[in-house]
Amino acid sequence: MKGRTHWRKAAVLALPALALAGVLGARVAQGAIASEVVVQGGTLSLSTSGLYGTDFGLSVGDVTRQNADGSTTSVRVGRLGFAEGRLNELCLSFQQQVLGSWFTVYITGGDGDRSTWEIRTDNVELDVVTATGALDMDGVVKIGVPGEDVTTIKDAAGNSVPNPLRVPAAEHRIGIDATFAEFRQVRGQIAVMSIPRPLRIPNLALRMEPGRGQCAAPVAPQGNP
Repeated sequence: MKGRTHWRKAAVLALPALALAGVLGARVAQGAIASEVVVQGGTLSLSTSGLYGTDFGLSVGDVTRQNADGSTTSVRVGRLGFAEGRLNELCLSFQQQVLGSWFTVYITGGDGDRSTWEIRTDNVELDVVTATGALDMDGVVKIGVPGEDVTTIKDAAGNSVPNPLRVPAAEHRIGIDATFAEFRQVRGQIAVMSIPRPLRIPNLALRMEPGRGQCAAPVAPQGNP
């Protein structure tokens, strides 16, 4: 009885945390995620064995965050995007405190094969607070270009969107533009995640656990995408 009561209470307290899945637009039954997520008062933890993208762009952006006291703070982030990409396994997690108790929501997916790069997506944009991992760029690589001149996201006709990372043009913030980019064993804290089209993920699953957890460190992928 004691254990049963404890978990019933935990489930009730965790309802706001579980609501994050709705905010993410995680249609678990259909195996798809599509949304723009702005994380207030925290960050979304991302972990993936590998991320490969074409028409990769990176610059510096600003995000307005809401503090616990209702005030707002402008946070400088690394804003990256790619026109087409592949992921090798994926884990997203978010911590939520409710009435003094912490819960962590996990969204995971992948086929378990580190050689397949099974998750495909396009026109994805991430505002990254912190990130670790290995990065290789290839093709035409431009480092130090103005952020407003970076090309990455495409429109419906397949043309590059002007200033796709929405960098203040007058400030000429530094940017990186590459034909191809490959990240390996990536862990990061995300402030904003934009996925305009459904991201189909095999074995997509949602779970909630009590306590303050995070996605496990990613295992290195096998081979190239």
